[in-house]
Amino acid sequence: MVGYRGPHVPDTLHRGLPSSTLTFIVSLDEGVEAADTAEGLAHTRPNPLVLGGLHVRASHVRQRPGQAGVQIATHPLASRALFGVPSAELSVSDYDGTDLLGRRALELHDRLTGTGGWEEAFSLVSSYLVGRYGDQRVTGPRPEVAHAWYLMERSRGRASVEAVARTVGVSPRHLGTLFHQEVGRSPKTVAMLMRFEHARARVADEVRLHGRVDLATVAAETGYSDQAHLSHEFVRFAGVPPRTWLSEEFRNIQDGGHAGFAD
Repeated sequence: MVGYRGPHVPDTLHRGLPSSTLTFIVSLDEGVEAADTAEGLAHTRPNPLVLGGLHVRASHVRQRPGQAGVQIATHPLASRALFGVPSAELSVSDYDGTDLLGRRALELHDRLTGTGGWEEAFSLVSSYLVGRYGDQRVTGPRPEVAHAWYLMERSRGRASVEAVARTVGVSPRHLGTLFHQEVGRSPKTVAMLMRFEHARARVADEVRLHGRVDLATVAAETGYSDQAHLSHEFVRFAGVPPRTWLSEEFRNIQDGGHAGFAD
């Protein structure tokens, strides 16, 4: 859970990258304008509650001065317990969570707009999530899915689907069916998201710590065959090569923007 506030953020577009977590945002203002394409932003309206499934391409978010909110990276296998549905049923193109979350979430948004600081805001959101967890009467994900997710996460996406399926005692095909039912993506896609997420974090950390990054080294250490492979996956998920993303991301941080939708 993180809070963001950008009083001096320029009116611009931000690229929100896919990850292996769901994005849940409760705004402290009128809401977030987001779409799965830059062109789609022309038809969006501010959403006070943003909730989206597992994305496989960058979303586009309109940043405006003064935007503020609380963003929660939510485990996809917690979707049933928190939101009453598997994450496979969450939209990856319509980010408005109002219909699913209902009146209590809108009341949370109203209360957040009047908070006096982040400690109070985080406490309100935490209480809301604990309340939702207590209210849900749903079964958890299949144990095969939970164990497979753990194995892939522990390997940061480098474990093969065949090896994971063998360990949890199902065929790769059946594991794929279970993943599609639970999270809306195949085990291979989830593993790719995990590996990309790890590589993206490494790239950003290297620049923050040393002012530069050796992409070939990052590629080798995060499971890509070479730098070209890493760059290809950046274009697949982010829409741009890693150095283009870095220039955009660090400019956004310097301008006071938040980490961004689906980031």
